[in-house]
Amino acid sequence: MLKNWTVTTEPVKAGLKGVMTRELYLLSSSHRNHQNTEKIISLIGNAKTSQLIALRGEEYKTTQQILKTRGRPISSYAMEFCLTLPRGFRPSVNQWRLMTGDCCRALAHNLKLTHEETQTFKKLIRAVLHQQPQQGNLGSGDHVHLIVGKVLGTRVLKMLQKKSATRLIKSAFNTAVLKHCQIDHRLYVPHSPSKGVRLNEWRYQQKQARESLETQKVILKLQKQIDRWLNAKRARIVYQEQRQYNRISNTLQELSLCHLTAEQSSTIDRLKASAQLTK
Repeated sequence: MLKNWTVTTEPVKAGLKGVMTRELYLLSSSHRNHQNTEKIISLIGNAKTSQLIALRGEEYKTTQQILKTRGRPISSYAMEFCLTLPRGFRPSVNQWRLMTGDCCRALAHNLKLTHEETQTFKKLIRAVLHQQPQQGNLGSGDHVHLIVGKVLGTRVLKMLQKKSATRLIKSAFNTAVLKHCQIDHRLYVPHSPSKGVRLNEWRYQQKQARESLETQKVILKLQKQIDRWLNAKRARIVYQEQRQYNRISNTLQELSLCHLTAEQSSTIDRLKASAQLTK
């Protein structure tokens, strides 16, 4: 028996860049985190939806600056909810679309939006389905990444980042799965851990370590490129300066799709700052 189907919540940080990075990540079939993903399907919205979420956030941020509003400036323009089912359950694309729609309507109702605000809110919803392998008992099953914009005109939907929103989504997801798939979470019996769980955990840790090592190699490449760019800038070799600048931009884009540790993020910030100081 499960208390709820799995729902995780996380703010989409880093403003405009964070929203657009998530858009690229969720649709990237070549990203290493998606090497086992069988299919990536857009359920609600598209890239323009993410652009609109980012635009509304930027407009609100600009208004804050113009009016010199007190308090911390807004840095997160959206919340991301991940709706997950265990392996062995494969709802159709249309069923996932209906279930996701039910969750969004529950959110809108709880936010007490006006009719006009509800119409605007609908335009700030992005949902992407990741279909996972169904064999075996371990690992994530099919899941939907649901991104909901937090900025509605002159209003920030702070309720979205509260625990009550997560509880609401869990309840709505439970009901939606039962309604559209006839699957009751209360009757589902999770697979009991096997003797190989520790081994699988060890393999997972090894995988994480390998990914961290690969990311470290990319950071080292960035450092060398910045050094070459600085040398070219001092020597006033324009073509070499531009060449290295383009390489640095590509490497930073590559790193934006990686899961960085706090230490790695700090290292990248220091490298970027060292380049800024010489301008």
